[in-house]
Amino acid sequence: MSPSPASPLPRWIIVLVLTAGTGGAAAASLGDAVTAAYERHPERALVDARRGLAAALENRADQPFAADPAFNLRYDTDAVGADNGFREWEGGVTVPLWWPGQRAVQSREARRTRDTATALVTVQRLEVAGEVRERLWTVALARGAHAEAGLAVDSARRLEKDVARRVAAGELARRDLLLARQETAAREDDLEQAANHLEQARGRFLRYTGMDEVPAARAEPVPRDRELADTHPRLVLAAAAVERARAGRRRVAAEGRAPADLWLGGMKSRDARGQDFDSSIAVEITVPFGISAHNAPALAAAESELTHAAARHGQIRRTLRDGLEQASLELERARIALGRARQRQQLAAETLDLSRRAFELGETDLVRLLQARDAAVAADGQLEARRLEAGQAAARLNQALGVIPR
Repeated sequence: MSPSPASPLPRWIIVLVLTAGTGGAAAASLGDAVTAAYERHPERALVDARRGLAAALENRADQPFAADPAFNLRYDTDAVGADNGFREWEGGVTVPLWWPGQRAVQSREARRTRDTATALVTVQRLEVAGEVRERLWTVALARGAHAEAGLAVDSARRLEKDVARRVAAGELARRDLLLARQETAAREDDLEQAANHLEQARGRFLRYTGMDEVPAARAEPVPRDRELADTHPRLVLAAAAVERARAGRRRVAAEGRAPADLWLGGMKSRDARGQDFDSSIAVEITVPFGISAHNAPALAAAESELTHAAARHGQIRRTLRDGLEQASLELERARIALGRARQRQQLAAETLDLSRRAFELGETDLVRLLQARDAAVAADGQLEARRLEAGQAAARLNQALGVIPR
């Protein structure tokens, strides 16, 4: 005997409907979507800018001199005064010299700046992954609601057809057929609304990732260890920022004295007209005193930047811990809700089966059957929604742990 048109559909049919429509994109993964979205990320230019700064610092540290060398030329004459023929030419090159250790601190700051650029790439990918996760599971939830609405329409239409047959046979009153038709129309309205929500969710996902189709949402495995690790991308970036600020402070402290100048030059002179020019070579070193007050504002600014970076590192750690605890609790609640939804679905299915048999035997009316069928359909939809929400909660927990899909 074939099942009654009012009976609930098997769960494997719902699964097929939920996974339908992905087409050739079914092979695409969450990692593929994250990669596609990151290629369109507008803040990637920040990484290039930071790498450019690191390259500039490295180039400066590689220079043999502390600043640009300078050429100077001097000419003295008494032509305006006594005009005895005094002439003197002096010329040379001034070379600013590095103080011991200055090039090393410059190189260290360059390395720390490059480290922040590398860490920023990972943080940006994590941020993109979070957005992709949310949009993907929003599509999955909308797709599940649309599939359940479609199944409800099919069930209502089959029931309407059965009622019409029994009305024609004189087994039921015509008001029962009108009631069944109203139920079908209501379910069709729900299906249209669900289709609109699904299309909106799909559009948001496709616009963000640039993909042609939405991949299937699959439950992510959750690590057993749910402790916040120092390898979390945001903590790595914050720590790199602290090290860069510390290197900057050391560089400013090392630059507390202006560079010593080495002058190499020569002089050619004569005292009076008719005499030969005398030539000489000279070497001069100029060493500044390095008064600390002149460098105090720059050193204070560097110290302030280091303090700010350290405070931000601590704040980020606290924020991540709070988010991780919240995500862990949400996953546990989602799993509990899934278990309860599974129980309600089983009870609703049993109630519908009893109501269907009672209706076939004439022991109950159509209204009670429709109520039981609506409850069963709603329980099916709630069960599938709870399953999807559990998958979404697992994705959010991985996001809080700093897991980036590959």
